[in-house]
Amino acid sequence: MKNLIIQYYIDTKLYDLPEYNNLRPSEIEKYSSHSFKQYAKRVGADYIKIEQPILKYKHPTWERLDLWLSDHWWEKYDKILYVDSDVVALPHAPDVFSTHPDSSKFKVAAYRKWRESTPSQCIKFAEHNPLMKKFSGEQLKQRCFQCGVFILTKNSREQMLPVIKTYKNVGEAHDGMFLNYSIVESNVDFEDMSYRWNVKNNGQTTDFSKIYFVHCAGGKKHKKGAKIWQVMAKYFPDVTIDSSKLSD
Repeated sequence: MKNLIIQYYIDTKLYDLPEYNNLRPSEIEKYSSHSFKQYAKRVGADYIKIEQPILKYKHPTWERLDLWLSDHWWEKYDKILYVDSDVVALPHAPDVFSTHPDSSKFKVAAYRKWRESTPSQCIKFAEHNPLMKKFSGEQLKQRCFQCGVFILTKNSREQMLPVIKTYKNVGEAHDGMFLNYSIVESNVDFEDMSYRWNVKNNGQTTDFSKIYFVHCAGGKKHKKGAKIWQVMAKYFPDVTIDSSKLSD
């Protein structure tokens, strides 16, 4: 059995809701896919980028649910690292699979927003997610996560699958809301990894040596003036982007 790193980067125009959740393509994807191809080779994992619809539901962000819904992934792979297409693996990132070798638990980067807040604060954070109202603040504090990076295993896939199968019945909740609901509702065996595996940053920090995977989240990655482009050029000088696609 091998490990897999997978990303999804599919034309939104192939879906019913191309403007769903205000998500759109970004030139940062070129750095993202390049970095994870290199990273996969370094850690001895397979790398796959999905570029055609499979589930064909609403928007490409839902496609990652196929990792639970399709058996074929688990006929070949022991662990699957999913990363958003705006996450970049920095060259000094260690091997996440050997750093976290447990083959049973669902693994996420500890999200400080939840872990360092009080249960009452977590309830307030979750008010926008209609699926989370049934859970206590302590449940939310311990399990809610940022869905841009996670490791799925065969065991955790099986534990979460009954909930994942209900994805078409969640109303207006977006895919991230649903994944957070799934991890709490299923009570899947769970492991927090270091926050360094998923750090939201668009170039503001000066010390990237403490970050393993940088997550260029939000709208700044669409702007020419974002500091993240300087950081990416430093780490990946052989990657070329089309700056004309960036806004002023």
